[in-house]
Amino acid sequence: MVQSISNVNTKKGQNMKCLTLNTHSWIEKDSAIKLAQLTQQIIAADYDIIALQEINQSVAAPKLAETSAYFCPTAQQTPIKADNFAYCLIEALKARGVNYYWAWDMSHIGYDIYEEGASLLSKQKISAESRYVSSSHAPDDYHSRRMVYGITQINHSPIFIMSCHFSWWLNENTGFAYEWQNTLDILKAVDYPKLLLGDFNNPDDSMDYQWLTQNSSDLVDSYLIAKKKIGAATVLKNIDGWENNTEALRIDYIFVSKTIPVDQYRVVFTGENEPIISDHFGVEIEG
Repeated sequence: MVQSISNVNTKKGQNMKCLTLNTHSWIEKDSAIKLAQLTQQIIAADYDIIALQEINQSVAAPKLAETSAYFCPTAQQTPIKADNFAYCLIEALKARGVNYYWAWDMSHIGYDIYEEGASLLSKQKISAESRYVSSSHAPDDYHSRRMVYGITQINHSPIFIMSCHFSWWLNENTGFAYEWQNTLDILKAVDYPKLLLGDFNNPDDSMDYQWLTQNSSDLVDSYLIAKKKIGAATVLKNIDGWENNTEALRIDYIFVSKTIPVDQYRVVFTGENEPIISDHFGVEIEG
């Protein structure tokens, strides 16, 4: 039976707090410092759910003999290696006395030397799964896109979460549109409230975004329903994949079930309240 989202939001004060960030992980200059800054922000903000994209591990790095009880593997799990960015983040949090359950799986090889994928962190255990939504499943094809998702809990009630990193728009039959239709197929089997967080690679002022919002099942862009908005754009310049860009873009989103209230939407890691740690800014919501 579907549980009402009102049962999810039972804590006094802050009920739910979530973050999404395309980290650019080990590709970033001073990446170890930026990982420490991300660790600090997670501890300070006390997020319930975190979705991270471009989470890399070196192809040449040794496989871990074992992970902790907080790791939530998928059925198709790619082996975790010693320099997996999410694993390093989890260990940094653990060293500060903070534990998160986490999941990660690989989409494709990036920059010829990294196994790149998406990750989820939750305060509660994740029943984790992963699935290719792209037409290509080839590891050496950057068009290969695998979403990491699962069921976790907020305030003792189940909620579906997905860390998303989609391709760019090509047409209504391939690229982003193809991947989104396959994502909707996953969502159709889910009766719980939903959070889809990540890099959608489609600006909110485009026809692509209009198509997305018209084909979004029971989901809504959290920015549109937030009672308070602090910032909007998550990319300010040309970055990987947007080499010719010259304007501010909002391409990172948190889509929520229409039954989930959003009190505040805030762009983070902008260099104002938090340091810039990636070529994307992050998005934080409270509800």
